[in-house]
This record gives sequence, C-alpha cells and structure tokens, in this order.
Amino acid sequence: MARDWSSRESALPVAIAQFLAREGDKAGNVERALALIDGAAAGGARLVVLPELFTGLGYADATSYRTEIAEPIPGPTFDALAGRARRHGLYLTGSYYERDGDRFYNAAPFIGPDGRLLGVYRKTHLFDVPDRVDIPPGIVESRKVSPGDRLCAFDTPWGRIGLTICVDLRFAEVYRTLALDGCRAIICVSAFLSPRLDHWEFLLRARATDNQLWLIAGGQVGTDPASGIAFAGRSMTVDPWGVITAQASDAETLVATTLDLGLVAAVRGRWDLIGQRRPELYRPAPAARAAE
Repeated sequence: MARDWSSRESALPVAIAQFLAREGDKAGNVERALALIDGAAAGGARLVVLPELFTGLGYADATSYRTEIAEPIPGPTFDALAGRARRHGLYLTGSYYERDGDRFYNAAPFIGPDGRLLGVYRKTHLFDVPDRVDIPPGIVESRKVSPGDRLCAFDTPWGRIGLTICVDLRFAEVYRTLALDGCRAIICVSAFLSPRLDHWEFLLRARATDNQLWLIAGGQVGTDPASGIAFAGRSMTVDPWGVITAQASDAETLVATTLDLGLVAAVRGRWDLIGQRRPELYRPAPAARAAE
C-alpha cells in the first residue's frame, strides 16, 4: 500500500548544476560548483544537485584520483559545501572521490540546510566496461574505487528522497527498493557518457514511471580534453508519469524548476502499481532454476 504523504510539503524548488569538471583543476572545479550553488540559491532553490565526480574525473591517468583529488568526508570540499548549504538554507549533494583509510569510493554526501552531514551514499554499482567499443579503450571503475554496501534515502520536509549515482540507473532493483522505502523522489548524480544519450533519457523516464515518483538527474556535459571522453549532459527532472518537466541544453548551465511532490500520491491513487505488485512471482521459474 502506498504511503500517505498528504501531510508533507508539496512544492520543492530544485536546481541542477550541469558542468564539466576540468582535469588537474580541483580548486577551480570546487569554485565553479560553489558559484553555481550561489546562483541556484538566488533563484530560490531548496535542493541543489551537483554532478558525479565534480571535483575531478580522474579518467586521464591511473593515479591522480587518489593522489590529487580524493579526500575524506568530512574534509575540505565537504566543509565548503556545508558552508554554502548553511548560508543559503538548502539541501545539497553531488559526488566526488572519497578516501577512507586505504580505500577509495565514489561518494555523495547529503547535506542539510544547517550544514550538517545527513549521510554519505557510496556508489554501489561500478562502471566496469572494458570491452565497450564506443568508449575506447574501455573503463573499469573498480580498479579505482570500492563499491558501497547499502542504499541511502533521507527524510526531508518534502518526504523521503533517495540518492543514486550514474550507472545505478541501469539496475531497476535499486529504484524499486528506494520506492518501497517510501521515497517520493530519487536523485541521480551522474557523468553519463554521450554515446548512450538515448539510454540516459529512456532509463530516467522508465524509473520514474515504474515507481511513480520524481527523478532529479544531473550530470557532466562536454568533452574532457585530457581523456577525450564526452558526457551526455541533458540534466532533467521527470515526473511520476514519466514526463520530462525540465531539461538542460548542451552547455554548462543551471536547470531550475519546482517539483509538485503531491503528484506522487495523485498518480499512485489513480493506479496503485506498488500495491499491485506480486513479489511471490518475482523469482526464477522452476524450470530455469533446475537448469542452473
């Protein structure tokens, strides 16, 4: 049965910061992010979403991600973000390389309007594609970072909001689990690659439609001159019917819009997909199991 969200606030002003993180310029990337946060706050945003790996991609070589970019959470970049969240009274997230002892993660802190760390989501599904002919010579993210071991969602005045990173989008179970956990919206911070721009749009629309909730998806845009890898951009918000309600152009920009979170209950009330699930059927058929 769908949860009753009628007591929650409905109008959520959001802004998605879309830009390209320049290799070898961590300080400049952070300053660019802070300036975009200031612009989003000036426009009234209460939630600001930065891209995946916004402090630096670390794609051009095998070591800079850990020697020059990665840092603990909390750490200097977190402190800068928390200061902006506190100054403007907004929620804030985006991912960067986290160093935790001798391990590294692609991690997204979720920061509250008082600057407090509400939690950290470590990317659970890593981008390991050594044989993709459209991304020569392939990418194996697990050579750099470890996978996280749990999904994350956070309570806000607008209800529960889930947090995912990039390739998580290709795993429907992630989004269904967050929906069953009561999420009204799910954030996807990304550096989605441009050869699969078509996948970016239809996966976002499918995840929103299947789970009857909002998707807030932001990413990097343009071509990284150091590695030659290009990113899709097209940051967007998608409503519970799968309709794109705001979308970025193919440039560095801010996408600002207001989400009607009340639409979640309205759509689920018209067709209760969550309530009509039959989990007892969702397992391999007996013949398939016997053949394994």
